[in-house]
Amino acid sequence: MKKVLIAGITALTLVFVGACGNTADNSDKKETKTTETAKQEFKTKTVNNIDMKIGEIKTTESTKKDKNMVSIAMSFLNNDNTTVGVGAGDFKIKSGDKTYEVFPQGNNFGDEFKPNEKLEGKAFFELPTSVKKGTLVYAPMGKEQASWSITIPEAK
Repeated sequence: MKKVLIAGITALTLVFVGACGNTADNSDKKETKTTETAKQEFKTKTVNNIDMKIGEIKTTESTKKDKNMVSIAMSFLNNDNTTVGVGAGDFKIKSGDKTYEVFPQGNNFGDEFKPNEKLEGKAFFELPTSVKKGTLVYAPMGKEQASWSITIPEAK
């Protein structure tokens, strides 16, 4: 009887340990998938001798109901022979039939920079939580000059 009891406990222990091990493996795979989705690659575009590169896009919950705060890292290289200026206000996000302006209270970039210098910063947008995809548009003075298709990651 003792041998049957020990064998039963051993079998249950192995099943329990095996089940826990499988759960850990599955959660690792989910985390990897989320990380891959968040890291999008964008083509560098050149407008008026300025190389424009879109970097990491991050989403956090806004203080307003049903809104997310989305930050988009950007970098620019001035290939012109004069000083140029670029600011987050030159960018918009279009999704469906709506256009979203940069969030004015955000710590947005904007500056002039000399030839061969680089400017880096973030543009902040407050978007409805329903917005999952859109087009980031560079439109200084209201004239569209470049665009990128973007996916808005889930808030963390």
